[in-house]
Amino acid sequence: MRNLFLSLSRMPPFLMLLIIVGMAVMATMMYMQQSQKAQQTIDQMNAAHQAEANAKGSVVYATKDIPEGTEITADALEQREELQSKIPAGAMTSPSAGVGGMAAYPITAGSMVLQNAVKARIAQVGFEGKIKEGFRAVTFGIDSNAGVAGFISPGAHVDILCITGNAADVKAAPVLSDVEVIAVGTTYRKAPGETQATQASSITVLVNPDDAEKLVKAVTAGKPYLTLRNEKDHTPLATVDITALFPKPLKAEDAGGEIASSLPPPTLPPPPLPGAPAAGDAGVSNAPPPPPPMHEIELWSGSKKEVLSVPQG
Repeated sequence: MRNLFLSLSRMPPFLMLLIIVGMAVMATMMYMQQSQKAQQTIDQMNAAHQAEANAKGSVVYATKDIPEGTEITADALEQREELQSKIPAGAMTSPSAGVGGMAAYPITAGSMVLQNAVKARIAQVGFEGKIKEGFRAVTFGIDSNAGVAGFISPGAHVDILCITGNAADVKAAPVLSDVEVIAVGTTYRKAPGETQATQASSITVLVNPDDAEKLVKAVTAGKPYLTLRNEKDHTPLATVDITALFPKPLKAEDAGGEIASSLPPPTLPPPPLPGAPAAGDAGVSNAPPPPPPMHEIELWSGSKKEVLSVPQG
């Protein structure tokens, strides 16, 4: 380095200046090249971040409320595109992963469905997997008219009415309200995209033990009819016990009055004849009846006549 400076000091000033300028230009060019490379690296990183921020992925949303323990049907899920930055870890990416499963907890309409929101598929655990804890499945017969022409499917909610009597004495009233249907005939899973009515001679509903007893009494004593609800309508109806539709037996004291009111009025005695003593006249009611009149027989002996009186009869 010392020799370099000695060599430069012996050079003419013009040549020395030219060398210094050249070195400065080279240093500037090297600095600009490094700056450009650094800027390119920064631009590439920004572009990657921007692309990652704008990247979209598939995610599953609930289109309606799904209560805990109910089967998840195809019409309850919808696939949408969302920014990757908004998709949490564990989000469900395909509706097929949830259809047929059972909700592990309540899922609200419009919310993103996570993978842990779905329990094992019902097909793997059997029909009893559809029965919530503390509930009972009850099956009863139904015909086409009473069953809404077969348009009731598993997962629907119905009101159960019962009819008793006939002609002028017919009565109808709801015995259970907003009951979930878990099977129609032997079908307990709604087919995706199904548009045809399913005719069946029986229906299975999910009720608590008290309502199970009430339902069995109702379908035994009367004819059941179903009314289908809108999937969003869960307004309860006032219900009655089936025994309220039958006439109540009369109590003992009421029965006596009922019988007395049905008897004809008493017959009054005929009025007394003129001159006859009144029925309540003292001394007359206790007097013996008058003796019957005597029968007279005439006996003739020559010109002599005798009259003989004998009792009649």
